[in-house]
Amino acid sequence: MMKFRLLFLFTASFLFSFSQEIDFDLLEGMSVRSIGPAAMSGRVSCIEVSSFDKNSIYIGIASVGVWHSSNGGMSWEPIFDDQPTQNIGAIALSPVNPDLIWAGTGEGNPRNSQNSGVGVFKSIDGGRTWSFKGLPNS
Repeated sequence: MMKFRLLFLFTASFLFSFSQEIDFDLLEGMSVRSIGPAAMSGRVSCIEVSSFDKNSIYIGIASVGVWHSSNGGMSWEPIFDDQPTQNIGAIALSPVNPDLIWAGTGEGNPRNSQNSGVGVFKSIDGGRTWSFKGLPNS
């Protein structure tokens, strides 16, 4: 065990001796900003990019619904707020119709809270309205 510790210390000191210096003055003008949804358990569970417009991005959040960005992720708007659950596990975009979106509710990777689903939803108008399509016990 002692040999391992010595080897680790030697390796670490060797690597750090060649590390690059960071000029923190370059970071002075930067500030922290929110660029998307954030909430307790607000993990992104799925991402889809439109094949018609690469700046049109849809993300499903584990417990915060479906969000859309039309400017490549610079700003986001919620498009699933009026549905019976906000727990999203899957999103699918049609490769032939830019307005057809499917959303599967329920998260496949729950953490310290249960994010159950209530089925699959479909939008034919780019997320403005949604209709329930089945799997209510998912």
